[in-house]
Amino acid sequence: MINRIICFCLFLTLLVSCGEDDAAPKHEEGPLPVITWVMSSGRFRIQTGESIQLVPDIEHLDETSVYTWTMEGDTIGHDTYYTFTTDSAGVYFIQLTVSNRYGAVSDEVKITVEEAENTELPEIPEHSGWRYPWSGINVAQGRTINVVAYVDGRRLSTVFAASEQGTHKVVLSDDATGQEQEFNINVCPPAGTYRRSSEGQTMVNRVYAYMPAPGHQVNGYIITGKSYPDDCTHEQACDSVLAHFSRKWSVSLGGQGGYLIAGFDHSVTAGGADYDLCIKGNPFSYQSEPGIIWVSQDDNGDGLPNDQWFELAGSEYGTDNHATEYAITYFRPEKKKSAVGWRDSNNETGYIPYMSYWNPSAYYWQPWQMGSTEMTFFGSRLRDRSTYENGISDIPPYDWGYADNLGDLFNGPAGKMGYYKIANARTWDGKPANLEYVDFIKVQTAQTGSTPNLGEISTEVYYIGDCHN
Repeated sequence: MINRIICFCLFLTLLVSCGEDDAAPKHEEGPLPVITWVMSSGRFRIQTGESIQLVPDIEHLDETSVYTWTMEGDTIGHDTYYTFTTDSAGVYFIQLTVSNRYGAVSDEVKITVEEAENTELPEIPEHSGWRYPWSGINVAQGRTINVVAYVDGRRLSTVFAASEQGTHKVVLSDDATGQEQEFNINVCPPAGTYRRSSEGQTMVNRVYAYMPAPGHQVNGYIITGKSYPDDCTHEQACDSVLAHFSRKWSVSLGGQGGYLIAGFDHSVTAGGADYDLCIKGNPFSYQSEPGIIWVSQDDNGDGLPNDQWFELAGSEYGTDNHATEYAITYFRPEKKKSAVGWRDSNNETGYIPYMSYWNPSAYYWQPWQMGSTEMTFFGSRLRDRSTYENGISDIPPYDWGYADNLGDLFNGPAGKMGYYKIANARTWDGKPANLEYVDFIKVQTAQTGSTPNLGEISTEVYYIGDCHN
């Protein structure tokens, strides 16, 4: 009997011992791996036949770390990166599991593969007729203005000194064609005559113009839906932009030259070393779409932005990356769902790509612009530095001074608010404008580039405000 008891106790001891041996080992406590994706949130878009290299950025690796890539439950790799390609359109999910001595974590990548489009590109016409930004303007007494026009790709200009109040006529003539254009310049009282109180609401209170260049994100796109109806008037579009600002929703300015003009219910005071204007965009270090900022005073006191504009100098002002007195003309395609061709004042040409997935509209030409077969935009231009490789776009920022641009000196977190100084306003010849205040602001897309998966570079604006109020 005693032997039986001893044997039973030994059996229990062995059973407990085996149970402890079979239990899963406990990991040391410590930081698990952290997975982030280089230049993306883990969602990628390519076309059939293209390849994309998935490159994770992993924190807390050690000598025990293992990478495991899987798709639809099958292991497809163990390298530190994975190259994906397919000839079949669809949505694909790839999982990555990374381990270290403390445990393992997983994350998922979504890759949308679209059928490669062989869109026939429309022919780009030659320049025809006159191109000019205005035929009448108000200028404060004591200032100068450069009157510029383009004909058949050639630039004509003359400098006018606003020394005597009243309306003055300036005529530009083209000897080669015999064409002439008459400009009316109204010389107003000196600057400051119609200055208003500096008190008022922080956000702009009116949008005077919304003239986007063609672009696939104008009027919303597949993710957010339309921003305004197909038969929208220009006035209704301006009201829609203001409503977007009140909610800090985005507005796209389309390709190079596209712009919006807004105004305040007061005069915004120049703060010297302080920032005066704030503009929210959605810039990131790998995707900045810089917009040039212009400011103006209400020189004739009529409450409308029909006065001289001054560019706010950014980091590239006056360098080889910056060009002034630039003009670009877009030509509406005859066929629906086509790319939009353009020709500029340097006689360079290019296209705004048609991207049916993002925006399947028949034309990237807005309702209030449909009466024209071509549109010309004037302003300044920044050099395009965008690249595209392995399915990933990189649109690097410039240092400072531009909307929707996350430069080294951007005064705000990624995707948030940027801040700007009126003291950086320049006259047409690059000299400090020495403005004491401004009433109106214009933001304008500054680059002509595009990439296959993101489309055209198009400045986005969410909000414009006075930093002092």
